Order: sequence, then C-alpha cells, then structure tokens
Amino acid sequence: MTRSNDSRRALRGARQPITGSFNLVALLLIAVVVILTLAACGGDDEGGAPAPTTAQLPTQPGPFGVGVRQMTFTRKSTTMPTQDRALLTDIWYPTAPNAGPTDPELGGIVNAPWAAGAANLPVVVFSHGHCCVPQMSRFFMRAVASHGFIVAAPLHTGNLFTDPNCPSDSAAQQDSYANRPPDIMFVIDSLLQLNADSTSFFSGAINPNRIGLSGHSFGGHTALRVSAVDPRVIAGLALAPGAPLLSVLTNIHIPMMVQGGADDRATAFDLLVQPIYNHLNPPKYLVKISHTGHTAFFDDLCYPTVPTTSAPTPWCDAGGPDALTADAAHQFILRYAVPFLLRWVAGDNRFDAFLALDAAPPGVIFTADIGEPNA
Repeated sequence: MTRSNDSRRALRGARQPITGSFNLVALLLIAVVVILTLAACGGDDEGGAPAPTTAQLPTQPGPFGVGVRQMTFTRKSTTMPTQDRALLTDIWYPTAPNAGPTDPELGGIVNAPWAAGAANLPVVVFSHGHCCVPQMSRFFMRAVASHGFIVAAPLHTGNLFTDPNCPSDSAAQQDSYANRPPDIMFVIDSLLQLNADSTSFFSGAINPNRIGLSGHSFGGHTALRVSAVDPRVIAGLALAPGAPLLSVLTNIHIPMMVQGGADDRATAFDLLVQPIYNHLNPPKYLVKISHTGHTAFFDDLCYPTVPTTSAPTPWCDAGGPDALTADAAHQFILRYAVPFLLRWVAGDNRFDAFLALDAAPPGVIFTADIGEPNA
C-alpha cells in the first residue's frame, strides 16, 4: 500500500506497508541533521563501542579500523554424523585506525589488536552465497566492522567456489542446504564460548544479547532459516536471498531487512525477494535497488574465475547495460544495511534518519512495515 509523503510522516509507526520516494532537499536536510546531532547520539549502555567523535555517514567507513582473524570451528556433519566438518571462519572486528597494513584478500589488518575500550560488542554472523566465499563481499564486512561490530563468516564446507562439485552438483547442494543453518548456529556457539574464556582473544568482547545475521543469496536464505529458529538472534539482513518455505518466514518474529536488485537474474526481485518481504512479520524493511543484479553484492560485479577444469565460466549479473558500478551499488546497500544493523542489533539510533520512509535516494524503492518489535 503506497501513501503520500504526508501520510507517511503521520503513520510512521503504523503497521501498514509504506513506500518511500526521494526528495533531494529532504535528504540534504537529513544529512545536515545527522552531522549536527551525531556527537550527541551514542550506543545504548549495553554496547561496548564508543560513539564517533566526528561526523559520519552510513556509506562512509566508521570510526574504527578493521582487524581480521581466521579461526576454525569443527563440528560433526548434520548429514554424515561420523564426519568432522571444519568451518574456517573469517572474523572482522574493530581496531585502531591505521593499526597496520590491510590484507587485500581478507580486507582487514591481520591479527590486529582491539580498538581501545572495545568490549561487549554486537555481532553479525554472515552466510556466503552458493559456491562462494565471504571475502567476495569484503566491502560489506569492512563497513560493518568499522562501525563497531564483530562480523563472523564461516566458509560452508563443500559449497565453496573452489570445490570441484560447484556449482551444479545437486547432491552437494542438498548437503549444503542441510548443513548451513547448523553451521551458523555452531559459529554462534563457538563465539560465545570464546567470549567466556578468559584466555581467549575474544574474552569479554561479545555482547551475547546483541547477535544479528546476514547473508547473500543462498546465505540470505540461510539467514532467514536460522532467524526462524534461533532465539539468540535479534535481527536479520538478507541480501538477494532465495526464498525459504512460507512456514519459515511466518515463524520469524524479529526485525528483518531484505535487499534485492531490480534486475537480478538469479533471485528475481518480483518472484522471490518481494514475496519474502510480504510474508515476514513486522517490523520489516524492503530495499529495491534499480539497475542492479545479483553480483552487485560482491566486491566485483562478476563471479570469480576458478582455475580448474570443472570451474564455471565467469558470470556477471550486474544489472544490464545501464548497470550501476560496484561502488555505486555498494553505496545503496550500505546506506540501508548499516543503519538497520546499528538500530536493531547494536541498539544505536545514530543513523535512524536514513531509515526515514520519505528519504529514499533516486534509484531505490524503500518499503517498510514498522509494526511493533517482537510482536
């Protein structure tokens, strides 16, 4: 249901779906308000990340540098219980700005120390797409970590872009379908164990009450499935997700944001992404980005080439001949992702103005059904 701008302002807290449209003057005014008031806007008492001391926008890096560590968490396979399933997990986290050189592959300063005073931080666990790896979306991990989050992303064993059975082996896909949600929940288990271990680098770093999920494509689908069953998760962000069963969506009772490209050929917006939003419970948000395809959620606009005989050919789904550049697409993605995660996972409202229903930039259709949290 689409309403006028005046109606949107009056009904911002109502349950009716509301679609935003862009007003350049309004967006400029919002930016000014954010800049003038940011110093007075901090996180809640539970968060451990200090508020920025300089004006920031959600599309810019946050006040922290980005460290990265790799850890392996091993569990028994869901489909083959006698076999170990080793989950190499990339973990990005706040460090001091300019703490060292950034590893170009991982997108962070390897084994950097914590930022001063960083403790009790919010967490986002990220699930990568089918036959992908988390590093394909380094821009997203870096951006979220720079705003004071720990971002953990396991490599789903058997469903990586270097696996010879990717992307077309149906048995391997079914195995990954069964194992992905337990992978994510096991990573949460493992992080919380490290948080409670006084000898661990992550001792006291995590706020166990502020855990969110995200994921792209098959990973977005995974994030939706876990959000329906894991009570530790308090919000979820699905990027160009595949659609799970209707029963999964109706069992999600936490704030959710779904983003998709208008020209996506893999998870078509009208056939998959829009129906996901329609069946979610509020509070929920929907971001439709014009001239954007499935691979716009990667650092590069193409699926990478794998140097094996069974490798898929490079695949680009950027969004047609008038597709946005990678940087332009990422600006739209982060413009909504960062405020959503700060608001609903970190409990930090400093960028709430960017979730205003009548402040959508040109090229984005923004819809929201605010409702009541945890209704």
